[in-house]
Amino acid sequence: MAKKGLENFTDKVAKDLIKKQSIRDEQRKIREEYLENKYKEASDLTNDIEVYIESLNNIININPNVISIEEFIKRDIQDVPKELLVPYTKPIELSLRKPTLLEKISKKSKQKYNLYIQQENEKYEKEYKLYEENENNRKNKIKAHNLQVEEIIKTKKELYKNQDATLVSNYKAEILKQVQYPFEFKKCINTGYCKDSKKLVIDYLLPDRKIVPETIRYEYKKTIDSIKSIPINEKDKNNIYNQTIYSVALNVIKNIFDKDIYNNIDTVVFNGYINDIDLATGQDISPYIISAMVDKNTFNSIDMNRIDKLTCLKETMQGRIDINSKLCLNSITPICKCDYLNKSVENNDSINLLDVDPFILEDLVSTLFRNMGYDVLQTNKTNDGGIDCILNHDDPIVGGKVIAQVKRYKNNIDIPKLREFESVLRNSDAMKGIFISTSNFSSNCEKFASDNNISLINGNLLVDYFNQYGINSHILHK
Repeated sequence: MAKKGLENFTDKVAKDLIKKQSIRDEQRKIREEYLENKYKEASDLTNDIEVYIESLNNIININPNVISIEEFIKRDIQDVPKELLVPYTKPIELSLRKPTLLEKISKKSKQKYNLYIQQENEKYEKEYKLYEENENNRKNKIKAHNLQVEEIIKTKKELYKNQDATLVSNYKAEILKQVQYPFEFKKCINTGYCKDSKKLVIDYLLPDRKIVPETIRYEYKKTIDSIKSIPINEKDKNNIYNQTIYSVALNVIKNIFDKDIYNNIDTVVFNGYINDIDLATGQDISPYIISAMVDKNTFNSIDMNRIDKLTCLKETMQGRIDINSKLCLNSITPICKCDYLNKSVENNDSINLLDVDPFILEDLVSTLFRNMGYDVLQTNKTNDGGIDCILNHDDPIVGGKVIAQVKRYKNNIDIPKLREFESVLRNSDAMKGIFISTSNFSSNCEKFASDNNISLINGNLLVDYFNQYGINSHILHK
């Protein structure tokens, strides 16, 4: 008996151990599943942020919902009056009673029945004729309205084709309002159009920095059993915001040119501004932070999938963008503005450097250097010996005599031009030379200039200097 009891006790202990082990295994499994779910939750939250930020990088290629010029014009035309859409009620089919036996056999009763039949038919015919008249009149009014609408659409469409400023600017603004970005923001878009130059100016309220997430990723902290958000640093946040703003600007320009089926637009000026607060006065302000201009041919030559957005805006589109060391965008002066009331381009003092007389360009360059603190001596307009102006600065370190030559060129500068200038510099008593052109320089020119103590200022850099020192200018090839 004692032996059997011992066996039963041993079995019971073994079963208890197995049961406890099973419980421990189940608890461990639950714990592992819990941790796995927490890590996955943090990973999913991080992935959502990454997907959103990636969507910001793809803004350039977003297309608007298509709205034709006909649909746009029709929006302002009154619809068919509602009362005309309701058809008149057709008279109920005539239902005549059958004659009684007396009306069949009695002459007098039969005459009376026939009179009843005649009166009922006449009454029905009168009602039906009135119905037909009313219904035809209703349909004719609808037809006349539709013909009038077609005529209005046809007339306004011709006006649009012929570059009516109000129609062109309003339609282009509507196209831009149809674009759906990955974030919500108030679309405030004003446009102005100049028929003579076929230039469209867009004033565009940009989204604020809230579109950039405060969190860059999520991590599950096992020690405190909590998912923690890792905040994005300020510089990275500014960079993401800036890249998004550049993408919006490029997307706006792209959609304007893409939807310009009647070739009304040759040049687009994009002015992006934000709503802000002047910390000095506490007043609301709306500073411009980006302005860019580009013609259609230049824009169509750009491969949007391979560009650096900032470089493209600043160099290809003469963009005015001022970024500080913290990557914050500072206020700038737009290239030109639009007249909101008249839907036209405002007169402005922005100078197209390719339009000015070469001698006037020399005067402007001299003014620029004076604004930069140089003493400037302009040479004769002709027979200047290859020197357009002589600069002197009294700074003991960087000062001294400098000679400059200015060329208003559309085509790039080649080596022979620089060799001529180098010869003039070598035979002068100047410490260095500056060669200024409204075009660009090849890499060979840059190397030659570097080897011969010549500084080069190309068109984009010249525009930057002009705008920085109070001469509102741009370069636009026609």
